[in-house]
Amino acid sequence: MKRCVTVSLHHEVLEAWEKFCNSSAVAPQVLSLDFHTDTLNCQRRNIPLPDNAAAAVRVLHHDEHFDWALRTGMISRAVIIALSPCAAPPEHPALEVRNHPDMPELQTLLNDPDHARPFLENVLSDNFLFRLLPDGFPRIPYILDIDCDFILCAKALQIPPGSLLIKLASQAGLITISEENDWVKILKLPGEILSGTTIAGKLTGILT
Repeated sequence: MKRCVTVSLHHEVLEAWEKFCNSSAVAPQVLSLDFHTDTLNCQRRNIPLPDNAAAAVRVLHHDEHFDWALRTGMISRAVIIALSPCAAPPEHPALEVRNHPDMPELQTLLNDPDHARPFLENVLSDNFLFRLLPDGFPRIPYILDIDCDFILCAKALQIPPGSLLIKLASQAGLITISEENDWVKILKLPGEILSGTTIAGKLTGILT
């Protein structure tokens, strides 16, 4: 299978995850980068639990796919590095959301771009990521998952060779990238000429 897969919407990564997991001797971990994450319980709407990824993609929303992948045993653990806090802690014990300790308040990120820009320019830097990976690299095998709305300015994509993100990508069994064009359009900093599609293309070139 392809080692790097790009999808339009975040939950659509499930089908690539399923193929990778079917070829793996153990359930992999996921390390995900995302602007915001709801990480809701996939059973909260009292719908039957889908029994495969294609069916799950048709009915899951609001980052429920993490919870579904854990409940079905597809993955063993998920750590999400997010730029905004969760409205409520994830219900599944193997699902964790981490925020950077120096992260500006959400309203600053959304409404004061001049103040937020220095922080957002560095979200893929070693200094940023090291603070959020106190245990080092995830246990192999793992999936590196990136939602493009994590990247809100072009400068964040200036990733030098040998950086932590590139090392994470090189050891990942699978890389999934979600374009999320609507969210990138809403969240990107003023004056930035970015789309989820262009970000995904640049990430693919950098990480593969």
